[in-house]
Amino acid sequence: ESVGDRGHVSKMGDLRDELRRILQGFLHGFLYGAKIRFPHALLMVSLFRNDLPWTGKMDKVLSLTFNHARNLGLFVFTYKSLVASLRKTTNLQEGITTALAGGIGGSLVFGDDTSINTQINLYVFSRVAKALGHLLLERQWIPKFKGWYRLWAGLSWALVMVLFSKKRHTLQNSLTSSMIYLYEDSDIPGSMFLNL
Repeated sequence: ESVGDRGHVSKMGDLRDELRRILQGFLHGFLYGAKIRFPHALLMVSLFRNDLPWTGKMDKVLSLTFNHARNLGLFVFTYKSLVASLRKTTNLQEGITTALAGGIGGSLVFGDDTSINTQINLYVFSRVAKALGHLLLERQWIPKFKGWYRLWAGLSWALVMVLFSKKRHTLQNSLTSSMIYLYEDSDIPGSMFLNL
């Protein structure tokens, strides 16, 4: 076996390792998506989709679970594939590589305006916003004081209440429905179990 052959074998081993990590990432994403979506979908469909027969409810639960699992698996697959490709073909800094792979993967996989993608994107966006707040404090770009969390909570609730009262069409349907039950249906005498 020549030195050139050993280099070729080593590169093939590296490629197999990379492919294994990418495919295993897809599987992890798929399984994790199913694990977190199934109980949520089961509960939400059972509580709020009284218009569906039992078989229709199960179809809806399985469809929501599959879509969430597939999208999360595809994102991990796409992200890991792009990171591996960019590392092999460019000299970009790690932060730029991960940002490009995340941005491209996110727009390809989660870019369609569906209920599942909206929930996932809102989940990620809220966690990123909170992390950015921590980063601003950590870097001392904003002053530290103990009331930031309370201020953030108050601002969030002030904005949602104004939007609900003035521009509710801009809010997500499920949020609007919940707020109608909480703030309007509660004004009707004897309405405690209305729309539950």
